[in-house]
Amino acid sequence: MADHPAAGPARPRQQPSIAEPPPPEELVDFPVWHVHAGTVLCRVTAAEYGPWWFSSDGQGRFDLAPPRGTCYLADDEVGALLEVLGPVVVVSPEWARRLSMWHLGLPDQCSAADITVRAARGFGVTAELATITPYALPQRWAAAFAAAGHQGVRYRVRHDPGGSRALALFGAAGERRRWPRGRRQPIGPELLGRLASEAGVQVAPIPTLEDLGEVWD
Repeated sequence: MADHPAAGPARPRQQPSIAEPPPPEELVDFPVWHVHAGTVLCRVTAAEYGPWWFSSDGQGRFDLAPPRGTCYLADDEVGALLEVLGPVVVVSPEWARRLSMWHLGLPDQCSAADITVRAARGFGVTAELATITPYALPQRWAAAFAAAGHQGVRYRVRHDPGGSRALALFGAAGERRRWPRGRRQPIGPELLGRLASEAGVQVAPIPTLEDLGEVWD
């Protein structure tokens, strides 16, 4: 819908509307998602790694700078897989076998800034905060949220049109070896089947040289 003349000056609709974060003291009253201790969330890792890793290398959307970091968890299994897959639409069983699905109970209560609610708009947040690239601006927002006393960010998974939600949990950078490791399972046929039926991700084996030869003939 075009801007009505009475609505004020037109805004550049084809440019991002998310701005720089305000000073941390202005985010103290930001809407909060209270996560109780023991709440089970999902996380996908490479099979050889433990689940509780807090990233600080800037590769994650809401990474904090060292000495702090961020651990990414999702509400459900498919959401966790889509966080890892990103835009990929075809996966192989061989790829899946390199991963593990974790069901993790939070060891402590967490109060996370909730950017999935409409009230967040009053603080200058739009849905772009969970989708915009590169990650420099979301990381500055994460730093501001942390400085305001929030223990994480509640957001929607970028590559899930269904709107599954995730938690970017703040903590000291590195691995928590003493935290409960929860339940671990391989990414097997059942999970791949859900990924295909719910998200349209195709499951196909990696082609062999013989397969490629048939294509070239």
